Amino acid sequence: MFDEPTSPIARIPELRWLRNIIVERALTRGDYLLSGGARSDYYIDKFKLFADPQVLRRIARLFVPVISELNPNVIGGTELGGVIIATAVSQLTGLPMIVVRKQPKQYGAFAEEYVEGPIQGGLHVLLLEDVVTSGRELLAAKARLEELNMKVSPYAVISRGLAPVGSLIQFSLPRGEGGPRQN
Repeated sequence: MFDEPTSPIARIPELRWLRNIIVERALTRGDYLLSGGARSDYYIDKFKLFADPQVLRRIARLFVPVISELNPNVIGGTELGGVIIATAVSQLTGLPMIVVRKQPKQYGAFAEEYVEGPIQGGLHVLLLEDVVTSGRELLAAKARLEELNMKVSPYAVISRGLAPVGSLIQFSLPRGEGGPRQN
């Protein structure tokens, strides 16, 4: 039972790897304004993780147990970082993908729409985001999909706070602890 890849016990080494790779490659210290308006003395630059195809692929694989549990019809990604991870997960699983924009597109055939891709009511969407603190953007994207009569399971790679969404890893540091410092 514990040898199954979906077992929480089996995932511990992978989650330890994820925390370590965040600290080694993506963590900077300083004084940062986060997207939700809060200030933090550390920042996680997820693009330093996602730029490495091997790291991105390994992170995408961490979503396999989530997909097995939730059984979504489609993978959704929030603009911008969520689209990157959703693309990798879609490629890995063969599930189709949709994109949820922060602002409606202002041009083209689907101007004024927030969602692009194969959308239809009744689908179950695993909606992915990269890093969340409050989850405000992810929950706004969830609401947009629910307006289209979709069932939505919001999920992040990294949760820095108390956002009401699932995540692969909860990551927080007490003020002044750990990681490289950047001035």
